[in-house]
Amino acid sequence: MPEKQIPFHSNKNSLEFTGSQSSIASFSKILTDPSVFQNLPDELIIMEDVSKNKEINDLEMMYLFLHQKKDMDIRKNKMENTIEEYSRDLLIMYKQIIENAFSIGLDLNAQQNPYQIFKLLNHVHIRKFQEWLAAAPLGKGKKPYAVSTLSRKMVVLKGFLSFLYKTKYIEVPLHEKMLSSNVRDIDRPDRDLGKNEVVQILDYYKDHPIVHCLLATLITTGLRINELCHSKISDISYVDGDYWLYVLGKGRHEREVLLHRYIIEEIRKFRRTRRLDFILDGSDDSYIFTTNKGKPYHYKYLSNYLTKKIHEVELPFMKTRKNPITPHTLRHAFAQISSDQGASLDQIKIALGHKSIQTTSIYLQKKSRRENNAGHAWKNSSIMRSF
Repeated sequence: MPEKQIPFHSNKNSLEFTGSQSSIASFSKILTDPSVFQNLPDELIIMEDVSKNKEINDLEMMYLFLHQKKDMDIRKNKMENTIEEYSRDLLIMYKQIIENAFSIGLDLNAQQNPYQIFKLLNHVHIRKFQEWLAAAPLGKGKKPYAVSTLSRKMVVLKGFLSFLYKTKYIEVPLHEKMLSSNVRDIDRPDRDLGKNEVVQILDYYKDHPIVHCLLATLITTGLRINELCHSKISDISYVDGDYWLYVLGKGRHEREVLLHRYIIEEIRKFRRTRRLDFILDGSDDSYIFTTNKGKPYHYKYLSNYLTKKIHEVELPFMKTRKNPITPHTLRHAFAQISSDQGASLDQIKIALGHKSIQTTSIYLQKKSRRENNAGHAWKNSSIMRSF
């Protein structure tokens, strides 16, 4: 995208604000700011037809897409972290489309407004962009994106293109002929992690109260990293001898997770190291887990930090893994160890906060295939002893 100041101003006809496009991060802050939405004219809040507004542009449509309200219940609309992720993905892809306009056959000079690029696109442009994105060395280690990453980006792009068509910003239903980007079983990264490996990792960090507590909490609760970062003291309750953590999860799905007494003690050690008290109080809205500056962790920072700390573990099993162990791997470990301990698939589904039991079964699929592999029948058999 051109490195320049993009002037935005507020008037009757369009959503406009001031910001620098010198970086994706700085502009993403503008797109994620919900305050502008409250002052929009009625026709934009309803978002049924923006075709009469000739000045509205791609970036403004991104804002409307990110902040559209679908339900009176605020819990059913996009969460803050979802808006943040979507805005970053959209801005990066928008920049990539402009930078690679020539290679996908797009004539940027055909549109008078330089920020109404999506009005120029046709099905061929989108297909060529998808092909370029799949092959470009944009992933880790300058390799192409992982299939799961590519699939996530295409879900965001398809949703946005569908929104542009429904609101009549574009005349062509670009979303209808996009190439499929489904994740096959074989494409899924190896996230299996058993109890023996978990114990070894925790034992490695037994003298590090910060890392040990964070890892132990993720492993024993199945929390998503974002859920852990947003957990507050007031979210913890004590009922019938057990500690429970209230969680507002993905898609604003509410659930409770069990905090074992061992974890409560680990949290106490964590907060003591941070020079913080740990007294259960339903009115205490302070975050449970904070940085050494007393601020809540950003989930991306904490995810990268813990992935790095796990990578530093010098244990034999780490050398044979093709995929890094991340906080999300620990969520899979919770599911697998729970299954080993006799928990049903439905119980694991509830604990993880999955909407579909099919999603939960994916967590256990590879483990189940290994356990039921016909090769086990050969173990200790006479034919093996004869070799």
